[in-house]
Amino acid sequence: MSYTKNYYQILGLHAPSPGSLSSRHSATELRRAYRNALLAAHPDKKTVTSKGTPSVDDVREAYRILESAASRAEYDNWLLRNPHVLSTSSQSDSSGSAGTQQTLSQDFILGLELLDLSDFEELEVSGEVQWARACRCGDDKGFGILEDDLVDAESRGEKEVLVGCGGCSLWVRVAFDVEEG
Repeated sequence: MSYTKNYYQILGLHAPSPGSLSSRHSATELRRAYRNALLAAHPDKKTVTSKGTPSVDDVREAYRILESAASRAEYDNWLLRNPHVLSTSSQSDSSGSAGTQQTLSQDFILGLELLDLSDFEELEVSGEVQWARACRCGDDKGFGILEDDLVDAESRGEKEVLVGCGGCSLWVRVAFDVEEG
């Protein structure tokens, strides 16, 4: 499963690091952060419109992922397996002191080549449908997408997935549509 947002940042919480998985946020902290982020994102409550401010939908999505222990564990594991997607930036916390927080690198997301699923070759391996595409590094099946990845993204309301090459460090965004029938 791939994600494109830092849900902890959206709610104003610190993401776990490899050594701090045991120091997870409590349900009370999560609800408080959700309420504060929702108020900050609400169009009627905003005093200044900022391009970097998360939307109400982003806040709701973040809370939905982080409130469930199972989906939060899956998301935390994804964050820890994909450290290259996160960058460290200095930000001020609510008390005004400078703190270090992991944030999703928007340059990483926005600078990727956007492909369509039709640009990939459809394969059936062990009874499972998957798509593959050659990478410029020379790996014939460098970019691979499993049907489950698309189903997971679609269930979250997303219409694209991030796919990394198995032979190098390149990543692409792949757009897709669900065909009924």
